[in-house]
Amino acid sequence: MNGFEECLHRMALLDRADRILNEVRVYNHRVPVREAIAQHRALLSEARRHIESAQARCRAA
Repeated sequence: MNGFEECLHRMALLDRADRILNEVRVYNHRVPVREAIAQHRALLSEARRHIESAQARCRAA
């Protein structure tokens, strides 16, 4: 993968993390609090994986 493609891949990972973080809602009266917290935790974990993957690619480059 050349440098340009690598940058595009990193940007895609960070974009995906940003989209996931935008899905997190502070309050949703339709979902029980425990379930909402579990959903937020899962979304944050997925976003963290994308960010860490992008960081690892930066260090490797």
